Amino acid sequence: MIKKIQKIKNDFSSRAIFVAVFSAAINFAFIMYNLWLGIKFSDGFAVGISIYYFLLFWITFSSLVVERKILKQPKNVKDKVRVKNYKISSILVFVMDFCLIAPMILMVVNPKDVGFGIIPAISMAAYCVYKIVFAIINYSKSKKFLNPTTILLKEINIIGAFVSVLTLQHTLIMTNGGMNFQMQILSLVSSIVFLIAIIVFSILSFLKNKKLFKNL
Repeated sequence: MIKKIQKIKNDFSSRAIFVAVFSAAINFAFIMYNLWLGIKFSDGFAVGISIYYFLLFWITFSSLVVERKILKQPKNVKDKVRVKNYKISSILVFVMDFCLIAPMILMVVNPKDVGFGIIPAISMAAYCVYKIVFAIINYSKSKKFLNPTTILLKEINIIGAFVSVLTLQHTLIMTNGGMNFQMQILSLVSSIVFLIAIIVFSILSFLKNKKLFKNL
């Protein structure tokens, strides 16, 4: 047990995996809470975003399982498996980016004054701040390390942070009087901007890391 703690403390990759497990647990709790809100208030956006976050969670979980399986493998085998997992997972995340269009359309075209209340609004705000801060810290620490798994988790965290802002925006609108025409325009513009940003980020990250991983 002490050796494992020392390894997590001294090795960045091990520490990143440990932090990813902790983050995944928080994300799963958020998924279930958001799904409960969506079902309780018949809010299509909340249900759609919950499904999207669950798919991100599943990719994270699958990558952690892969990392666990190759723990005792030689370094060259680890690198090969990690790069393969990164490529497959990145393609899945890229495809999922376009799935965001569905909940975004529901938010703009089919608005509802569901009256979430102040507690969900505070919860969403806290989660949004957590995702942004966590993504920034994780990104700044991981960019010096050439581990495809930690890089993948970093990118998923950044995308999750983008989406959390949209979720917070939707919750605040629904909590404060619902959607009017001005809010529909704001939601449409912000949704398009965030979707483009996420897609561009996914493409640029994949191309950059594909070249970087050739050294492995």
